[in-house]
Amino acid sequence: MSEPAFLHTFATNVTDIDLPRKFTDPFNYEPHVLCQIAAHEVQQYIDSHPMWCEELVEGKMFGVLVVQTVSGLRYLAAYSGLLQGRNDLPYFVPAVYDLLNPKGHFKIEETAITEINHTIDKVEAETNQRATALRHERKVRSQALQEWVFHQFVMRNKKGEAKDLTQIFLEAQHKAPPSGAGECAAPKLLQQAFLHHWTPVAMAEFWWGGDSAERKRGHYYPACEEKCRPILNYMLAL
Repeated sequence: MSEPAFLHTFATNVTDIDLPRKFTDPFNYEPHVLCQIAAHEVQQYIDSHPMWCEELVEGKMFGVLVVQTVSGLRYLAAYSGLLQGRNDLPYFVPAVYDLLNPKGHFKIEETAITEINHTIDKVEAETNQRATALRHERKVRSQALQEWVFHQFVMRNKKGEAKDLTQIFLEAQHKAPPSGAGECAAPKLLQQAFLHHWTPVAMAEFWWGGDSAERKRGHYYPACEEKCRPILNYMLAL
C-alpha cells in the first residue's frame, strides 16, 4: 500500500539521531533535533511556493510531527486554519473535518444565513418587525450551525477512543468549545497519526512568514491554551 502524500521521508540522514525518551509536552518543550530537521525541510518547501508569499507576510503557525511507521521514521506537516483558502493542500495533513465542501451542510447553511443578511438589509427600511424576526432566525441558525460543526470534529486519542469537541470541552472545562477549535496544527497532526496507527515520536510548532507583534519567524511556540489545551490533553491522555 502506498503512503499518503502528507507522510514524508526525511531528506536528511537521521539514522544516527537518538529518539526522545518520551513524547513532547506540547505546552512546554524544546524542539527535538528531529523536529528541527523536519521543520527546516518544511520551511524550504514553503519558500519554494512563491504564490503563498503574500498571504504569509503576516506569518502563520505551522507544525511538524515525527512518527514511527512500519516503514520507518517519517514526519507530517500541518498549518493552522487555511492556506490559500484551502484546508487540503496535499503536502500537509488534511483538516479533521472538511468545512469547505461546497455540497456539505456547513457551506449550504452558511449560504442560507448570508441570504438572511441580505434580506435583512432589504426589509429593514420597510418594517422593523420583519427585520427583527429575521435577525432572530439568523442568530438561531448560526448558533445551531456552530454546534453542528463541533459535533463533526471527532478527535482520536492514543487509547483508540473518539470524542467530538463538544464532549471534550464539556468534560474538561464545562463549557462549549471556542470558534476555530480543532483547526490548529497540533490536533490535525495527531489526528492523522492516530487514524493511521503511527506512533508519535516528537512534535513542534513554529511561526513562518513575516513577524507579528507576538511571534517571530522561525521561532518555536507552545500549543495555544484556549483552543488546544483540552483537545491535546484528551488526545495525549495527559
